[in-house]
Amino acid sequence: MQSKLAGFWISPVMGILSLNIFFAGAGNAATFPFRAIIGVEALELSNMTYAAVMAINAFAGAAAGVALGWLSDKINDRRWLVILCALVGAVGFWLVWAWQSPFAFITAHCLLLPFSNALFSQTFAYSRAYLDQEVPDRAELILSFLRTIFTIAWVVFPPVAGWLAAQNSSFSVFAFAAGTHIAFTLLFGLLWTQPSARIGQASKKVEASTSTTLPKAYISNPYKIGILGIILGSVALQLNITALPLVIMQDLGGTLEQVGINASVAAAVEVPCMVAWGYLALRMSKETILATSSAIFALYLGLMSIAETVLQVLFLQGLAALAVAALLSINISYLQEAIKGRLGLSTSLVDVSRVLSTLGASIVFALHQGEYYASLLEIAAIIALGGTGLMLVARRLAGKDNG
Repeated sequence: MQSKLAGFWISPVMGILSLNIFFAGAGNAATFPFRAIIGVEALELSNMTYAAVMAINAFAGAAAGVALGWLSDKINDRRWLVILCALVGAVGFWLVWAWQSPFAFITAHCLLLPFSNALFSQTFAYSRAYLDQEVPDRAELILSFLRTIFTIAWVVFPPVAGWLAAQNSSFSVFAFAAGTHIAFTLLFGLLWTQPSARIGQASKKVEASTSTTLPKAYISNPYKIGILGIILGSVALQLNITALPLVIMQDLGGTLEQVGINASVAAAVEVPCMVAWGYLALRMSKETILATSSAIFALYLGLMSIAETVLQVLFLQGLAALAVAALLSINISYLQEAIKGRLGLSTSLVDVSRVLSTLGASIVFALHQGEYYASLLEIAAIIALGGTGLMLVARRLAGKDNG
């Protein structure tokens, strides 16, 4: 089994998927840490306007994700949906870089970049379907490794993006992201040379009895509560993503390079943590892991709110990474199991949870009136503790159902 698994890892399809997930992570890593800086500082959008744009972006991303997820369970070839997301995302990033105006920023984030958001879930939905077909007994573990590759991009590219922003302009990170999406598209196109890479309802390995009739979409009560717990944990995560660069630059007087370094350090620690959480998920319930990680994240946020130097923030990223590693990896496989027999639709819950968490974080950010942004992290800590409580309730109810 080990030799078979090793051979599978070096197969052309897995090589292409691994590189593609790396490129998808590169686009996110280059832009996410700098969106608030570009929107609020470079383009002088108000907190309220920026929050509204991010909320619309999230809603549109969820709508695209659900629609594509529903379609992916019916389409003959899932690869076309992944290509669509990558191409539209490339156009959106290019638009912000080319025009460098509030209109371009708002238009791209509200109409085009939601497809870039959906690229993550579509790529992982395709990967899970492929793994379920080829190595079903190790699909979940390999998916954790693929999520780790996504995180490695966050180790490499935030400092690169910070350097590009400092040497040229902050908008150059969007040009870089457009390039990574084009590279993703070209590389993913190589999957058409691999017969086994065609995954869909017409796949030769899909049983005839299930190829035309799909199970009813149903979410059990424990999963409903668990999804709410994931959303609260993600709200806290989104608040940290938005506020941390502003805390570093405005509260603590840091630089763009330091913003990138902090993001890179956190991602570097996440890599081994994701692998460890992936192995623990084979022995522990996902609800327990997600509850623990939310509690750790709440502790990090509480300590961050009283940090006085950029160096202290840097040291705290190790604690954050321990929690974020589970919040960004285990939640994928948990959500993929929420709607039995509907992998594409179930994976779209990743986008739905993200939109609701982004909306919640945007509301909190829009209501912020103080001069300093560290107070947002105190609120995020309370929200993360709420997520811990809900995941524990979900675990208890799931145990009763299994009993």
